[in-house]
Amino acid sequence: MAGIGIVVLAAGRSTRFAAGRASKLLALVGDIPIVRLAVNAATDAQVGEVVVITGDRSDDVTLALAGLPARVVREPQFGDGMATSLGRGVRELSTADAIIVTLGDVPGVRPETYRLIAARWRATGAAIVVPRYANATAPAPPTLFGSALFDELLALRGDVGARSVIARHASVVVEEPIAWPAPRDVDTLDDLNDYLTGNGRDETSLDR
Repeated sequence: MAGIGIVVLAAGRSTRFAAGRASKLLALVGDIPIVRLAVNAATDAQVGEVVVITGDRSDDVTLALAGLPARVVREPQFGDGMATSLGRGVRELSTADAIIVTLGDVPGVRPETYRLIAARWRATGAAIVVPRYANATAPAPPTLFGSALFDELLALRGDVGARSVIARHASVVVEEPIAWPAPRDVDTLDDLNDYLTGNGRDETSLDR
């Protein structure tokens, strides 16, 4: 496989959501689970294969994604932290020229964001492309990594995302301006309420 792949990280235990009694990924917006909204945006973008990495409540998350053109892969060591799930996504798309990494608990990412990031990468060949949302003070998901950085992503350990890789290569990061506000991840019930009322549109990051 060549070109771009998208990795959706959807393996976490939702410990901050409803005191861990429910999965934020399965929380409903109307009648649609948050994780389905997130994955649907990635598949609608049509920039490349979409791989969803699951862990906690994998069967339920997989069921929530039924019918979407995405490949669901369970990472059995998801409890070791986000880096393990990210590494699994990299390995699943190891022959891609670049991957776009996003989060299953960020339902507000638009398909057009993926298309803009992909277009910027195709135009520049940049090792890292990050969106710069309107009024945001820092980059937010999704973020693209070229294949030259896959080994560094695989070397990450613990409950961390790719922020350290971005920081090490700050000089080669290319920003793609996005005209709309940044989406926000849903970690708590308050976050979900903000999203449902239209207020959950501020910045987030690849680390939680």
